[in-house]
Amino acid sequence: MVDKSRLEFKVGIFVFIALIILAIFVLMIGDFRLINPGYTFKVVFGFANGITISSPVRLSGVEVGEVKAINIGYDKQTNTPQVLIEVWVRKEAKVPVDSRVWVNMLGLLGEKYIEIIPGKDYNNCVTEGTLIRGEDPVAVQELTDLSRKIAIQLGDTVSSMNVTLSKLNTTIDSVNTILVNVEKGQGNVGKLFFDDSLYNNMEELFGDLKKHPWKLLYRDKSEK
Repeated sequence: MVDKSRLEFKVGIFVFIALIILAIFVLMIGDFRLINPGYTFKVVFGFANGITISSPVRLSGVEVGEVKAINIGYDKQTNTPQVLIEVWVRKEAKVPVDSRVWVNMLGLLGEKYIEIIPGKDYNNCVTEGTLIRGEDPVAVQELTDLSRKIAIQLGDTVSSMNVTLSKLNTTIDSVNTILVNVEKGQGNVGKLFFDDSLYNNMEELFGDLKKHPWKLLYRDKSEK
């Protein structure tokens, strides 16, 4: 019985040590630290656009933390709902209070994350519990409505252009008709360019005036 108990004790110690080694190995692979220094601050949005707990937080495009909690409140002054997001970032991540914060989308799958573009006031950075205002993303429905309005406006513009082009085509057809008539010698302009008799009469008139210029100053008294 004693030998059996010693054997079980040895096996138990071996299993315990093996589990510890396995746990350390797993933590090393996952780059996990039991003590990960950092701080949390809060960002308030009017529209969260599908952000969830554990969503990544990126500072200047580098992942520095995650979303820890999401709460919904109500602003009595503006009479609108608000989304309060608690963000955790690593200790070395410095976030100026004038930074821009919004919900962004990552990749083709549309994973949502918090995007932080640092401001310039590094003398005044957020600390534990600081509350800053985020920029509300545009809702999909608003984009759809905007696209619809743009499409309607484009449609009206195209219709107006079609009407203008139709009028222009009518004008061009009229001009072409006039040019054809002129070319055929029809109308006063056509006769002026293509009627030899009118040309001959004008040539005789100018020839006579050239020979007798006094006729330009002479006026028949019988016409009074």
